[in-house]
Amino acid sequence: MSYLVLARKYRPQTFDEVYSQDHITEVLKNTIELDRTAHAYLFTGPRGVGKTSLARIFAKSLNCLNGGPTVTPCNTCQNCTEITQGISADVMEIDGASNTSVDDIRNLQKELLYSTTNSNFKIYIIDEVHMLSKNAFNALLKTLEEPPESVIFIFATTEPHKVLPTIVSRCQRFDFKRIPIPDIIDRLHSICQQEGIEAEEEALFTIAKKADGSMRDALSLMDQLLAYGHDKITLENVLSVFGIVHNDVYLEIMQALANKDASSILKQLHSILEKGNDIQEFINGLMDFIRNMLLLKMNLEVHEIPSSLLESLQKLNKKFSENELLYAISLLIKTKTDIKTSSNPILIAEMSFVKLAKLAQMTSIDKLLQQVSQNKNVDVSRLAQQPASQNVKKLHKQTQQIKKQIQEPEPVAKPNISKLTKEIYLENKPALVNKLRKEKMVVANYFSQAKLANIRRNTVSLIPQSRLGYDMLN
Repeated sequence: MSYLVLARKYRPQTFDEVYSQDHITEVLKNTIELDRTAHAYLFTGPRGVGKTSLARIFAKSLNCLNGGPTVTPCNTCQNCTEITQGISADVMEIDGASNTSVDDIRNLQKELLYSTTNSNFKIYIIDEVHMLSKNAFNALLKTLEEPPESVIFIFATTEPHKVLPTIVSRCQRFDFKRIPIPDIIDRLHSICQQEGIEAEEEALFTIAKKADGSMRDALSLMDQLLAYGHDKITLENVLSVFGIVHNDVYLEIMQALANKDASSILKQLHSILEKGNDIQEFINGLMDFIRNMLLLKMNLEVHEIPSSLLESLQKLNKKFSENELLYAISLLIKTKTDIKTSSNPILIAEMSFVKLAKLAQMTSIDKLLQQVSQNKNVDVSRLAQQPASQNVKKLHKQTQQIKKQIQEPEPVAKPNISKLTKEIYLENKPALVNKLRKEKMVVANYFSQAKLANIRRNTVSLIPQSRLGYDMLN
C-alpha cells in the first residue's frame, strides 16, 4: 500500500515541528545542551498531542550521528532514519498494553546488559505504560533506581494516575496539554496548501473543534473527508460525514427559547432525529453552544466559536440572564443522564426542551424576595407552603397542657409531712397514678413504669423506661 495517511506523513520530526508543547520542548533541548539528560522520563497527556513523536525526536537528538547529542537532529543519518522508521536496534518502542507481565520486563532487563551498536544511548520507549501489571511495575523499580549507564527510559501514558507513585517518583514528569483550536487550524491550513486541498474556513474550524485538542484526530478526520469529497473539504461534507448539527440550528433553538416557542423547539428536535443524528451528540453540542453564550455574557474570550457567529451570539445573549443559561446547562446535564437509563430517550428529550421553553415564565428567587419585602402579592403556587398560624397556636396550647400535666400534677391526699422520704413516695405512688389515669392514660403509664432515682429537697427524680413523644400525648 503506497498511500501514507496524513497523521503519519506529517508527523513531527524536529522539536520545532511539535505544536503547542513549548514548555516541554524547551526543557528537553536545554537538557541536551547542558548535558543534564536524566535516565527516566514520563510523558503524560491526552491522545494525539505528540507524546510518542516527541519521544522519538528526543531519541534522534541524543543518537544522531551528525553531531549528536544535538537539539537539531539531521534526519538523514542511519540512526535518525532507523528511528523514524521504527527499526533501530538501540531505540526500542514497546507497547505496554501487550507486554504487561513480569516475564516481559525480565526479558527487557536482560537486554539492558548489552551495549549499544552504533549510538550514544540505548533508549526504551514504553507506550501506554499504565497498562503494565503491578508486578511488572515492581520489577522495574530496581532498574529505574540504578539503571545501566547510557540507558534511558521514556514512558508515555494517557492515564498517569494508574502508574505507581514509586515509578513516577523515579522519573522526570512532563504533562502535555491539549492543542488549542487556532493551532490545529493553522496546521490544517499548512497541510492543505502543501497537498493542494481546497478547504472552507468554517469546515476546518469544525474539524479542529471535533478533534478535541488532538492533532492526530484532526488529521485522521481530514483524511476521511478527503476520501468523501475528492480533495475538497466543505462545511456541508463535514456536517454530513460526522453527524454534526450546524450552529444555525442551535441559534434557532435558543431564539425559540427566548420567544417561549416550545413547538418550534420540538420541531427542530424531531428534524434532527429524523436525519439520524445521535441525541447525545446533539445535546452535547447544545450545551457547548450555551456555554459559549455564558462565557460571552461574562465578558470572557471564547475561541471555540467561528467569527461569523460571534455577532449573532452577542445579540442573542441580551435575551437571557446568567442564571437562565446556568439553569439550561444544568437541565441538559440531567437530561443526558436520564437518557442513558431510559427506554424512551426521545420522550425524556422532549420533556426537557418543553421545560426549557418555560424558562422565561419562571420567577427568580431574588424577585420573590423583593416582592415579599415590599409586601406585594406573591404567587403562592411558586412558593413552599408555610404552616398555618392556627396549627401553630394549637400546637402551643397542647404543649402548655402537657407541661402542666407533667410538671404540676394536681395534689393528692397525703399526710402532713415536713420531709418527703422514699417510703412516703412509694406509699402514695398508686394514688398518684390513679389520679393521672383520669387525665391522661399515657402519662399515667409512663409515670408508673418509671424507676425512682433519688429524692432530694422534696423533689423526686425518676428514671424513664420508655420514650414519651408529643405525638403520644395528642
